[in-house]
Amino acid sequence: MWKGTGRARRRMGRAEKARRGRPRAKTPPEGESKMFHVRRMKIALAAGLLGTVAVAFPGSARADTEGFLLGLDLHYSKIGTEEASDTSPESSVFVDSDGGGVTLLLGYGFTPSFALRFALSGSNHETSDSDVDVAYANALIEAMYVFRPGEMFRPYLLGGIGASSLESRQDPFRYETTGSCASLGVGLLYFVNEHFAFDAAGRIEFVNWEKASATLDTDHGDITVETPVDDEGSAGKIFLGVNYWF
Repeated sequence: MWKGTGRARRRMGRAEKARRGRPRAKTPPEGESKMFHVRRMKIALAAGLLGTVAVAFPGSARADTEGFLLGLDLHYSKIGTEEASDTSPESSVFVDSDGGGVTLLLGYGFTPSFALRFALSGSNHETSDSDVDVAYANALIEAMYVFRPGEMFRPYLLGGIGASSLESRQDPFRYETTGSCASLGVGLLYFVNEHFAFDAAGRIEFVNWEKASATLDTDHGDITVETPVDDEGSAGKIFLGVNYWF
């Protein structure tokens, strides 16, 4: 009996040593436990914020430039003008090449990459005579090719044809020059949701001036004299505005 009891005691001793030799699970200090809890809260809040953004702007990266387009742009305009010189007559009026104005856009996207739009643009340019301003305007039909459809940032190319006019007034006369116009441009759309996009673009316009007219305003009606011209001009514009697709 004593012999068996000794073997049992030895086995119990070995088991106790093995138990004591095992590494014990460490209990984190109270401050460290709180830190882990705060980290988990931050991760949960970040995940919730990302979910809120996804709900606020649903499908912003999937929107297509299809359907109708309305747009409004402010632009800086630079036109080719004649510079004053020492030999210029004192009565000459010179146009400031720098000006600004507004462009209205109306279009339709046939596919996510291709759209046609009508652009009506007007800008005002001062002159060397404080009483005289020059209005430069044009109406263009433009083809628009959009790259990276469905993405938030979408570069595009522009090409169009139309008509331009340059008009000024010195009472009692009104002067106007008109001609055909072609344009080339590049731009970038930034879609913030499915319908609304910011628009930044640059465009060069090539004008073939074809007709000049002078109109005299009288109490008995207007008297207009026209003459054909054959001259070329150019203009550059930088646009910044908004587009709405629907």
